[in-house]
Amino acid sequence: MSTVLIDYSYPMMMAEKALHEAHQKLLFNQYDAAIEELLVAATEVKLAINSVNHMKERSNALRK
Repeated sequence: MSTVLIDYSYPMMMAEKALHEAHQKLLFNQYDAAIEELLVAATEVKLAINSVNHMKERSNALRK
């Protein structure tokens, strides 16, 4: 059985970066660019959620 590394930290860092970029865009009234960054952030958060759910499932399976 091979081990698959599911990384939650990278998507979280990318979401944080995208949120920062969205904030910067909003400071200059670049609304469309801010929305694009927010969509990136939302996507990265979803990837992080999937990673954590996978970790949780593996943890529960090991306890059984």
